Amino acid sequence: MHPRETATSIEHLVERHAVGPLVHPQHIIAAVRSEETTVRRFNGWLADHIVAAAGTMAFFHFLWLLIGGWAAWQSGLLHNRGFDPFPYAFLFFVLGGIMQSLFVPTMLTASNRAAERDRIKDEADHRAWSHLYDVNDTQLELLRTLLARVEALERALGTSPTR
Repeated sequence: MHPRETATSIEHLVERHAVGPLVHPQHIIAAVRSEETTVRRFNGWLADHIVAAAGTMAFFHFLWLLIGGWAAWQSGLLHNRGFDPFPYAFLFFVLGGIMQSLFVPTMLTASNRAAERDRIKDEADHRAWSHLYDVNDTQLELLRTLLARVEALERALGTSPTR
């Protein structure tokens, strides 16, 4: 699904997979995902897991140890006589270029999938709350009808009103 789909298309998507007013968003998301190709499902799954791992403090500590280890290895242990005459240029290339070129599209893919899940959940929540409001309105109308009948019965019997 494209991230800029209209609210109407999301509503039709939920309508197509929903059974009643109470919708379980995970069932709809699973149904939508089952309509995708295997490669697209795998790519989305991989993007979600990479972004989930890269967004943790463990990954931050891994990068910190990698950079610190590289600096200690090239500058401290080898006294700038390592295999690379410009030790920080290679580190900058690996961390700056390669990781950014891999992480940016991965994060955007995961972000689009999260937005899709959020739109489906929002539509399901809207349907559920609308249904609950309709039920509440029906119950209030029944209570008003009962109150009117009780008051009419009290007037007919000549007793005092209940209010």
